[in-house]
Amino acid sequence: MSDRKRMNANESQGMDATHRAAAEFGLEVDTETADWYDAVGPTGEKYEVKSTVEEYSGEYSDGDPGRFRLWEDQHVSLVHADASGTAFYVFVLFDEPGVDGDVVDMKRLRPSEVTEIVNDVGDGEWNLAKHPERRSRQQKVPWTAVFDR
Repeated sequence: MSDRKRMNANESQGMDATHRAAAEFGLEVDTETADWYDAVGPTGEKYEVKSTVEEYSGEYSDGDPGRFRLWEDQHVSLVHADASGTAFYVFVLFDEPGVDGDVVDMKRLRPSEVTEIVNDVGDGEWNLAKHPERRSRQQKVPWTAVFDR
C-alpha cells in the first residue's frame, strides 16, 4: 500500500471516528476552523478526535496493538483551552481498519488526563515525526493505555 493510499485510509477512518464521536456527544464537526480540534460542543468546547484499531495487520505491521498518534502542537492548544474547561479528547477504538469497522469503545478525556497518559507511556517525551506534512513532535499511545480492556 502506498503512503498516499494509507493516508487516505487513515483520513477516512479519522473522519468516520469524528462523525461517530459527534453523534455520541452531540457535537458539530468543524475541521476547517483550526487544525487542533475536529468538533465543537454545544457550549463551544473543542474536541480533538483520535482513532485506532485493536490490532494492526498488513504490510508494515502484523498483530501489533493499535496506537493513537498525538501531536504536541495540538496537545498544547488543547491543554490551554482546558484551563477554562473547554477542551476534550475523544478516543475511538475500532475493531478493524477503515470505515467498515465497528466501534469497540469510545472515551472522552480532558487534556490533563491525556498528559498523564503521555507521561506514563513516553516519560513525557515527545518524538520527532517523520511526516513532512507535520512540523510537530508526536507521541504514539497504545490503545491499551487509554482503555481498560
